[in-house]
Amino acid sequence: MKTRKPLLTILTAALVSAAAFTTHAQTWVNILDPAHGGIAGSSSDLTTDDAGNIFAVGSTTQTTDGTMRAVVLGSGDHGATWTVLDQYAEPGLSYAHNRAVAADPLTGSLFAGGNLNNLLPNGTYEFGTLWFIREWNPDTGVWATVDDFADLADDIGQASCADILVTPSGDVYATGGGDAALVVRKRPAGASTFTTVDADYSGQSIGAGWDLTHDSDYGLFAVGDVNGSWTVRRSFSGDAGTWTTLNTFKTSEWTKSSATAIATTPSGAIHVAGWAYSSKTRKYHWMVRSSYDAGATWTISDSYSYGGSTVNVSAIAVDATGKLFVGGQVSDSAGKLSWLVRKGVPGTKLVKQGRKWVNVPTLTWSNSDLYQMVSGQPARVNGLTVAPNGTVLASGRAANAAGVNQWIVRKLAQ
Repeated sequence: MKTRKPLLTILTAALVSAAAFTTHAQTWVNILDPAHGGIAGSSSDLTTDDAGNIFAVGSTTQTTDGTMRAVVLGSGDHGATWTVLDQYAEPGLSYAHNRAVAADPLTGSLFAGGNLNNLLPNGTYEFGTLWFIREWNPDTGVWATVDDFADLADDIGQASCADILVTPSGDVYATGGGDAALVVRKRPAGASTFTTVDADYSGQSIGAGWDLTHDSDYGLFAVGDVNGSWTVRRSFSGDAGTWTTLNTFKTSEWTKSSATAIATTPSGAIHVAGWAYSSKTRKYHWMVRSSYDAGATWTISDSYSYGGSTVNVSAIAVDATGKLFVGGQVSDSAGKLSWLVRKGVPGTKLVKQGRKWVNVPTLTWSNSDLYQMVSGQPARVNGLTVAPNGTVLASGRAANAAGVNQWIVRKLAQ
């Protein structure tokens, strides 16, 4: 019998009591930046495991050879210290970027995935990007590439892993893009290989999957865009041939849109975040659409503009009280880009339906965190998660005074 190496053996410090990091005020503070062990580059996602270890993934440029490497950072002490757990670059390719991370509570494995390419001097890619997923095996303590996927026609489009999900039964799912499609791949519990279980090729332009979630009652969800339209796909089993489009969003007003993040709540609500372009305001709007009847009907629960033309919505998380947190990037009227987390507080209101007054669910939204590391320099949220102790964490990037992006992880101190 193999001896499993505890995950904490690859971190620099043991967990300490969460109480030491709790304050009475609800403020966001940095736990990873240049002053807290940060690195140059960009963090694209983060997660925690059942023990409370924090894992952030992304990429950084190595000064020795100029190769952009996919990186995994870990912290075993709530972000006080960080350790590089994996640096990955494919031989012969100059660009590797982690976009997704997930921890498997059953096996202790850690997954990181993203895309590979050759980055040319003019800032463009040499060919369509290539999808990869790497796994840290707790039995061996070794990282290995477990999925290498390239479904591209004439090197056009992207095959890129954008999110990874491990279900309670141990099935591993990944979504992303591949040859103008929203792609979902699956590795059943106990299996060694991934196969494509869903690929929506209905669009005539490049499509992509952006996020996954699992709900014990409603099944598996994958969200993204197909042919310029917000798309929500669902399957109750996750198997090939069982996926259907639950919802799309494109109207005479909202002419372009993309669903980029999804979460369900203990109360049974489904919330999808993304962006949409309004022909009335002629602006891109930060948007959350919500369903309280298992996806049969949807309402816009948040439509927000910070005053500028740029909106990027990247992540959504739900805390134990049912509050929603949505993260991304917005620009002001001067075009300055800021990191933004918005908070949605659930409630109800009386509405007359026919002859009766009934309580319907509502969300009250406010800006929870508007951040730039240096005033006037761009910043963006890419990932959100809630730790086992209830702490809300956000990861992304922010430029320093010289305009160089740095990894950022911030937490909401209660």
